[in-house]
Amino acid sequence: MKQVTNEKLIKRNKKIGNILSIVGIAILGVGLVLNFNPTPTKTFISFGALIVGFIVAQISTYFVNKFSRSPRFDEIISENLSKLNNKYAFYVYTSPVPMLLVGPAGFWITIPVTASGEIFYDKKWKQRGGGFLLKLFGQENIGRPQLDVEANEKQLREFMEKHFEKENIPSINSILVSLNPKGTIGDVENAPITIVEVDGLRRHIRKVDRKVEQEIPEETLERIHNLFSA
Repeated sequence: MKQVTNEKLIKRNKKIGNILSIVGIAILGVGLVLNFNPTPTKTFISFGALIVGFIVAQISTYFVNKFSRSPRFDEIISENLSKLNNKYAFYVYTSPVPMLLVGPAGFWITIPVTASGEIFYDKKWKQRGGGFLLKLFGQENIGRPQLDVEANEKQLREFMEKHFEKENIPSINSILVSLNPKGTIGDVENAPITIVEVDGLRRHIRKVDRKVEQEIPEETLERIHNLFSA
């Protein structure tokens, strides 16, 4: 498998996350210090500092989780996909979506899921167990992954329609990838989106792609690779 990664963007966002972490802690610290000798004005400023500090901390957590952690989400997924043949190419932050696998049968949008506990689908995505505090702050919460899927597919489709006729756009598949070692997949038989553990990602993609009767023409693939490699 070939891979193209936007290292410049990753480096920049990693730096942003680290700076925001320091800023968030500093703001929360100011809010705490002001409470040592409270006055109405200090209490008001302290309350505001705590709100702003919390918001900054949440934003920094988003950047740190995606760009500063080691291994990053894209690195974990890339490691599993690396044994795919050279008909596949994995684009990391160089296409309209964060992670995109382009294969001979179409597109695969891989969406990381970091939820802990048991993940299952019962009219909506749910989870049992897992760390309460981490779920509270959105770090291990299943959330509403269908919104990510819809947004990513829309972005990719709109981009492709600017460069290709609609009938020439390859099929778009989305797949949720469970990355949390403490997460397990329960009953997802009726789920609208396929979810797999990262170890089963490559196997699932191969299984689906083998069923496709007609591969994407070479000239179309080359045009796609040129678009995302620029």
